Amino acid sequence: MLSKLLTKIGLAILVLVIFDLAYINWWVLSESKKVKEPEGQSVRASIVQAKDKNTASSSPIAISSPEPSGEGGQAKTVETRTVVEKQTQVVVQNAQKEVFIPIGAGSIKSGSYADVGGLEVSIDTDKYPAIASAVFEAGLWSDGGNGKVWAQLYNVSDKHPVWFSEISASSATSKFVSSLNITLGKGLRTYKVQAKGDQSDFYVHVENARIKITLK
Repeated sequence: MLSKLLTKIGLAILVLVIFDLAYINWWVLSESKKVKEPEGQSVRASIVQAKDKNTASSSPIAISSPEPSGEGGQAKTVETRTVVEKQTQVVVQNAQKEVFIPIGAGSIKSGSYADVGGLEVSIDTDKYPAIASAVFEAGLWSDGGNGKVWAQLYNVSDKHPVWFSEISASSATSKFVSSLNITLGKGLRTYKVQAKGDQSDFYVHVENARIKITLK
């Protein structure tokens, strides 16, 4: 009887020990899974955060960046702007206005001033109220370059030469010359070109005769 009782007690103790070992093993495995699962989640969270950082760093729309202010650990935002200043260059150009009034070309043989046929023009100074200056211009030459030749303007309306309009040249080819500043009559006036040579046997040639008016 005693041996059977001891055998039953021993079996009971063995069952308890086996149960305890099984329970302990189950509890250890459960705890180890609980510990490993947050670590895995934290690792995955770190990977996601790293991806987010890479995505943010590659974005070209970043405008501001926080930096510590030194007071209470607060952060202030510093905004950077690029200002492009356009420089406008102003060019001031003061150009004189010149008006050319053509008269024409002709020839004459004369030892004294005479009208050159067809060289006549009418000018109304009221159409040019702001005249700064006026000059008489023409190309002059004589046959074979024989002697000196002259030309001038004649005011037909007022019946007198235009003062300071005389020009001269000594050349066998056309030489373009300009007079001193002349004074045109006020209002509508008619002008002719007169010419002469110091040798009346040779033609005096007048080419491209014109009046140049410079406005203020």
